[in-house]
Amino acid sequence: MSKKSSILTFALALMVALTLPRIVAQTDAATVDPETKAKVQEKLQHISSELNLSDDQKQQLKPIVQNEVQQVKAVKSDATLSDDQKQSKVQEIQQNAKSQMGTILTPDQQKKLASMKEESEPK
Repeated sequence: MSKKSSILTFALALMVALTLPRIVAQTDAATVDPETKAKVQEKLQHISSELNLSDDQKQQLKPIVQNEVQQVKAVKSDATLSDDQKQSKVQEIQQNAKSQMGTILTPDQQKKLASMKEESEPK
């Protein structure tokens, strides 16, 4: 293979690698219903303002929050579960999301998130 074709192959591979995440993100966004999308955006905005997230952190947290919102919605609409089972599953989903978020947040942000959770719980 000549040097010129090697460069062209590399350039093409680089272009595909850079555009593929955008295509996937657009496809994912198209499959999310407007209500879920609004809840995800609202939650991300709240967390972002409270924790002073970087743009990179926001991008990393978005799929976690989106997954959490979709799972909670599915549990709440599951007629085969009792209210206690729904509550238990929702808590499990939220705990899982929180632990995933913890890998992205700084220690100070993790503390702030924990205190926000405590403040929002009914007494």
